[in-house]
Amino acid sequence: MQTMISAWLGLSIPWIFACLVTFYLGTAALIVWLSFGSPLSGRILSFKGVVAPFFGSTAIIFGLLIAFLSNDIWDRNKQAERIVLTESDTLLALHSLSAASGADDKTLRTAIRAYAQAVIDDEWPKLALEQRSPPTDAALNALLREVALPGASKDVGIQRTMLDMVLRIRAAHEDRLVLSADRTVPTKWAAVLILAVITQVAIALVHLDKPRPQAAALFVFTLAAVSVLGLLAVHESPFEPPVFVPPGPILDVLRQVPK
Repeated sequence: MQTMISAWLGLSIPWIFACLVTFYLGTAALIVWLSFGSPLSGRILSFKGVVAPFFGSTAIIFGLLIAFLSNDIWDRNKQAERIVLTESDTLLALHSLSAASGADDKTLRTAIRAYAQAVIDDEWPKLALEQRSPPTDAALNALLREVALPGASKDVGIQRTMLDMVLRIRAAHEDRLVLSADRTVPTKWAAVLILAVITQVAIALVHLDKPRPQAAALFVFTLAAVSVLGLLAVHESPFEPPVFVPPGPILDVLRQVPK
């Protein structure tokens, strides 16, 4: 089950929705056939009389699980956006502080730009593969050495502040790598996917009078479930295409820090 869910979440957007539509429309059609066209329809129709509010019991549980799942996914994406903005803002603040203190030099600007360039060119594509970027790690270490390097023209207090900024950049960088490998626990996805089928069964039980109302009710719920589950699956990983957190704020560093 875990492998199947992971493989499904790794598909492209059209295939994610295609799998959901195929599976849930298939289960809906199977339920209608079992209820009115199969050899078992007589026994199934003997359950006729289940009151309509019964459907609400499973629907509420399904809605709660969807809420918990979406909260995990949106929170992870918001964290990713905040981390990227923190990284970008701290890089720009490092350059601004260096320029304002009169200690701005080409070596530091080059180190800042080299790190930002490595993040955009090499690290961002590797985030989707959950891999580290050696060039980015090397550029970050070079930036740290440049700021920590003692010099006669450097004010001790300002240098300490700049060093704290670089350490903040490193912490944001590591947090971003951790988030790139973070995924929702597969059992949460399994619970939501299975409960969607159970909710279909509950809808069918309260619509055993005629096939057309049952089919219509199942279609409406299936359409809603597929839409929500598909959108959540698309946003599962904050750094994995096709929908992911862009490196725009890091790109702004290259635009604002001169060569």
